[in-house]
Amino acid sequence: MAKAAKPKAKKSGQRSPMMLATAGVGVLAILGWLGFNVPWLCVYMIGGFLPTIAAYLSDPSRQKFDTIAVGTLSAGAMLPFLLDGLASAGRNGGREILGNAYAWVSVYVAASFAYALCWLFPIVVNIAYENRAQARIRMLERRKTMLEAEWGESVRGEEDKLPR
Repeated sequence: MAKAAKPKAKKSGQRSPMMLATAGVGVLAILGWLGFNVPWLCVYMIGGFLPTIAAYLSDPSRQKFDTIAVGTLSAGAMLPFLLDGLASAGRNGGREILGNAYAWVSVYVAASFAYALCWLFPIVVNIAYENRAQARIRMLERRKTMLEAEWGESVRGEEDKLPR
C-alpha cells in the first residue's frame, strides 16, 4: 500500500494567494469608496504615491525595503492632509489639498528623506562595522605584544597573518 504524500509545510512569512487576494479586494474597495466620494483625495494620493511607485520599479532587492520606506513615509506625510480633506464638508472637500503647496512639498520631502535613509544607512553601518573591526585588530595586536613580552619571541610562531 502506497503512503500518501505529505503536504509541503508553508515557510514562515509566506502568504497564501487567497489572503493576498482578500487584501487586494479590501484595498480596492477602500480606494473605490474614496474615489467615488472624494475624488480629489484620490488624485492627491496617486500623486503622493508616485515616489513609492518609482521606488518599487527601481528597487532591485526581493524584499523591496526601499519601497516600504518610501511608501510609509509618504503615507505618513499625506495622512494629516487626507484627514483634513475627509473632515471638510461636501463632495469638493479635498479640492483645496491639490492647490496646497505645503501638502505636496511635505509628501515629496518625506519621500526624499526615505531615499536618503535607504542610501545613507548602509554606508553608516559599513563604517561602524569597519571601525569595530579595526578596534578589534588593535586590541589583538596589543595582546600579542603583551604575550610576547611575557613569554618571549618563541611564542610568535609563523609570520603575522592579520589583514592590513
